[in-house]
Amino acid sequence: MRKNLTHALAAIVMLAIAAPAFADGPGNAGPDVAAPPVRPATPAPQPAQPAPQPTAEPAAIEGRTGVIPLGDNLSINVPQGYRFYGEPQARAYLDRNNAAAPAGTIYGMVARADADINAPDTWATVISYDAIGYVQPETAAGLTDTNFERDVREARRTQNRTFEGFATPPAFVAEDPSLAWAERILSPGSRGKDYRYELKELGRHGVSTLTSIGTADQAPEITTAAAEIAGMLSFNEGERHADFQPASDEVSRYSIPGLVTGVAAQDPQAVADPAAAGGTGQTAFGGLAGWFPWVAFGVLLLAIAGFLMMRKRRDEEEEEA
Repeated sequence: MRKNLTHALAAIVMLAIAAPAFADGPGNAGPDVAAPPVRPATPAPQPAQPAPQPTAEPAAIEGRTGVIPLGDNLSINVPQGYRFYGEPQARAYLDRNNAAAPAGTIYGMVARADADINAPDTWATVISYDAIGYVQPETAAGLTDTNFERDVREARRTQNRTFEGFATPPAFVAEDPSLAWAERILSPGSRGKDYRYELKELGRHGVSTLTSIGTADQAPEITTAAAEIAGMLSFNEGERHADFQPASDEVSRYSIPGLVTGVAAQDPQAVADPAAAGGTGQTAFGGLAGWFPWVAFGVLLLAIAGFLMMRKRRDEEEEEA
């Protein structure tokens, strides 16, 4: 028991010695005030970013004026009252108006200088060239055939084009020579451009075409402007219709009515009036005609040689007699 008592006293002494170690110790603790909140460190200043600039609107496409070459056959001299736009704008215009593209190569289009070519009510004239050969003016008589309009209607059906009849019947001018007509290209009551005016100028190796797309109420303005635009066009030297060379140039499979239907003849066209063409008859295989003068010359030489031989023999027989 004495041993247990000794252990208890020792434990009390050790507790008394360790108590000061767990105390706050001497000193002034200060007023009982809450510590200030801990704030995050202020980040370093970043360089100022430039304010975003508004996106610029795409620049409007500007048309051209003056003399503009169009391939190897044509050129156009556009005055200040009109503007010429390139082939991409011409195709885009046709696509926006669901209009069939003309045959051949599209060079561009012409519109009035104050017109917005992207506006839905703007008419414009597409310029193209089709190298189909020399079209004979003598074939224009077919325009008066009784079944001609029926042929045009059938041709448009196979071409997947709407044809509601002629707004202006086809008319051929031999002095130019040129061909013009207008079609109604939408059914009655339809919305959109319903008027298509075509003017074709005949050249030595092909035909240039002015295709104007608009509405019926714009017909007078389109017709007047088409004549003005045709006056801006000119065939290059040696490419005019009057420059046709029957001994070497190709005659087109298209007749004048065929320019309207867009359908070529199955067989080559023959020149109806050789004198008017300035030479002998000619087919689409025009280069062969160049041999005929040489053949005729050869026949003439043979005839002369035969005559001289016969005369020499007769003279010899007379001498012997």
